[in-house]
Formats: sequence, structure tokens, C-alpha cells
Amino acid sequence: MRTMTSLILSVALVLITAGAWAQCPNLNGYWTTNDGSMTGGRASEAWCGTGGMPIQGGVPGNTQNAMSWNGTALGAQWKAWGMEIDGTGAVLISDTLDGNGTGTRTYRTNYLGGQFWLTRDNTWADGAADLEGVLTSYVVFTTITFFVGNPVGATSNISFTGDFVNCPAVNGCEVRFAIANAMKIWDTNMATPMPANYPAFLCSASAGEVFDVCCISMDIACAIDSEPTSWGDLKAQYK
Repeated sequence: MRTMTSLILSVALVLITAGAWAQCPNLNGYWTTNDGSMTGGRASEAWCGTGGMPIQGGVPGNTQNAMSWNGTALGAQWKAWGMEIDGTGAVLISDTLDGNGTGTRTYRTNYLGGQFWLTRDNTWADGAADLEGVLTSYVVFTTITFFVGNPVGATSNISFTGDFVNCPAVNGCEVRFAIANAMKIWDTNMATPMPANYPAFLCSASAGEVFDVCCISMDIACAIDSEPTSWGDLKAQYK
């Protein structure tokens, strides 16, 4: 029976091994793009037209695909993909537009489903296997700036939660992952072609939008140390 450990990401993962020890994060820790311990990324949101929905942003069924970007390769360090906008779609929570149509609008969007992955080649892992899991929550707050009725930019803050795969629940491992800035740089309605080296649109869509992702923070905390316990350690605990 597969076991899953709750993880909290506040816009991530446990190693799987074939040995006797189930694999959990390597250690408690914190990683961020601010000090170079994490890599920024890029993301796409496919306009899927699910169930006859219009081919446009913010509607149910649109699906995100996010990956790290190191300047030459996508997805070498982390990935999150398959998150679909729920049946409610984007909800307007703030509107500061004036009579001329200048100002901002902020939307909250909840997504369903999705998976995440982290490479084995970082200090959150032991180098033996990659970390992966299933998302249980993915929330995006997007602020769109308008000038005289025309949208001129959009920035998003993202947080998500999920479950680690193959780490015993008793370890109490949690991971919190936050993307403080995902800036929209292109969508299908623009005259220019889609820029290269962005994650592909999912759901077989031919339309959508793409983002640059920066300012990422992630931390992992385990109630029980995930390092293997020696026989001497066990005797000391139970003598």
C-alpha cells in the first residue's frame, strides 16, 4: 500500500527507493531564488475550451504547466503541471478602475488536480532518486493593470499544497512553496508569435498565455528526522 505524507507549498516532494527505508526529504531546510538555492522558472496556461468554454484566460478547465528554467533547459530542477481552473473560474476580488478605465483588477483562481516533482540533485534529496507528489490545492491571485480600458500587464502570486509519495505519515513532513511573482509576457491575442523555450500548452490547446516565474521560496520541515536510524540509536531510545 502506498503511503503519502502531507506537504504544504505556500507555487513541490519525496524520493522513492526500492530499499527497506521509505524515502522522505533529506533534511529540514529552506530554499529560495534569493540566494541561488532554487532556480526561477517559466509557465504556460493553456486555454482549453473545456465543455464549450470560450477560448480565453480565466475560465474553467484552463490548465497550467510550470517548470524551472536555468537559461538553457526547462524542468531540470522542479516542475508542477496539470492544474485545471475549477468550475467557478476566476473571481474578481478587487477593482480600482476609474471612470477612464485606468487602474487594477485582482482575481482569485482556484485550480484542481496537478502533480509536482523535484530533482534528486539538490540538498532536499539524497541524490538517489527524484521527489514527486500530487497537488491538493493550488491558488493564484492575479492583478491586471489597465490603462484607458486596455490591459497592459498582469502579475500573479501563487501558493499550493500537496502530498508526498512514499514517505510514512508518521514523519510529518511538510513542504511550503510560494511563487511571489509570475509575470505574464505573452498570450495568443498578441500580434507576435509565442516566444521559444516555454512549457508546452497542455490539453492539446493551440492557444494560451505564458509567464516568467521568479522570487520562489520553499521550505521543508519534518516532525521526525528522515535520516536512517542506527541500531545504537534505537537502543538508546528504548532502554
